[in-house]
Amino acid sequence: MIQRVRARLLSLALLISLIVAVVAAGTLHSPPASEVLLIAAVAFAAALAAGTSVVLVVRGTLRELIERTGDVVRDPSRRVSSDGPSGDEVRELAERFNALAEDARRSHRALARERMLLAAVAEGLTQGVIAVDGEHRIELLNDAARKMLGVTSSPVGAPLIDFVRVPELFDLIDSDVAATAEVQLPNTPRALIRTARKWGGDGRVLLLEDVTAMRRLETVRRDFVANVSHELRTPVAVIRANAETLIAGAKDDPVIAGKLIDGLHRNAERLARILADLLDLSRLDAGQYRLELTSVAVGPVIEQALGAVEPQAAQRKVKVNVAIPGSTAVRADPKALDHILVNLIDNGVKYGRPDGNVWVEARPLGDDVRIEVRDDGPGIADKHRARVFERFYRADPSRSREAGGTGLGLSIVKHLVESMGGEVGVEPNAPQGSIFWLRLPRASTIGVPP
Repeated sequence: MIQRVRARLLSLALLISLIVAVVAAGTLHSPPASEVLLIAAVAFAAALAAGTSVVLVVRGTLRELIERTGDVVRDPSRRVSSDGPSGDEVRELAERFNALAEDARRSHRALARERMLLAAVAEGLTQGVIAVDGEHRIELLNDAARKMLGVTSSPVGAPLIDFVRVPELFDLIDSDVAATAEVQLPNTPRALIRTARKWGGDGRVLLLEDVTAMRRLETVRRDFVANVSHELRTPVAVIRANAETLIAGAKDDPVIAGKLIDGLHRNAERLARILADLLDLSRLDAGQYRLELTSVAVGPVIEQALGAVEPQAAQRKVKVNVAIPGSTAVRADPKALDHILVNLIDNGVKYGRPDGNVWVEARPLGDDVRIEVRDDGPGIADKHRARVFERFYRADPSRSREAGGTGLGLSIVKHLVESMGGEVGVEPNAPQGSIFWLRLPRASTIGVPP
């Protein structure tokens, strides 16, 4: 721009010098050529000097305007000075710059608010969110995604491959269409990943959902249905076969009829126990099993449970040893506690060794009371110990069915204990056997169990 002004100024100065020379030649009568040239040169120099001064002033003003505009670009809150007279082009240009700066400031503030809102929404999601550009560089990574990937920092701008090396994940990112797949991430056994193309740009947005628990529950549900079908099929088949045999004429033989009727009774009782346990489990799952927590003395409840298992203990010649301090009390539902202790003591008697021992002990442990049922039987292998509280899970199915168990007792125990704010578990008993234990909140006063 300045170069164009200079060229035009030079042309204007030449034109002025020519005009002055012509005027001088007309005014003076036959002046010498040297005088005409001198007058033209002086006029040219004067015009050029005046124009150059104007150009320098304009250039200085533009330079100052450029510098202040640069300040505005770096800091949109600043403004270009517009102190010139009204109607001045430089002042008008400064005002236009200020208007643009105000628009830029509003745009920056709106963009910052949107970024803050997006970050708040992303951090509040339980699903992981990852946004990457066309070169797989991280643009957004929320807290849930950091946990799934095992990332402790916020690596915005870093390549995603530096933090996760899962080929299926990058296949999803490079796919031309939105896709979904389940993959294994560093801190997540099963993660469902959905991808979508970013609007208005290259790259992808990935939504990560931890489906480990969901898949485990689906497996448990399938196993539960299969186990229920299997458990019900056996007694139903026996009842049906015995009934058909009786109808076919065995009812007329007293010896055979007696055995068949006894089988009918035993399997009908087994069906009743399974259905009762299933009903209890469904009520516990639905929160319909009402518990009335009160202070309960542990000793009397254990004595009551021993009465229920005494015939089985006498039959197997198992000695049950009890060591309960008289003042021990827990905060629990009396009926639920009785159900728990009957189940654990009965299991110790049935699955321990004949002529063996079962020990029932309780002792304060901080703010809780720990109750243990120990036996000296064959024990439970490590691979089974973590699953014995699952529904229908049996470490030794043949022994369990032979003993009349439904496979639901320990699952009900776990539900009841946890519903009363306690914990339950199993440990090996040295040198052999198992220790089933539960912890319940300790009570300061003792109520009277019903």
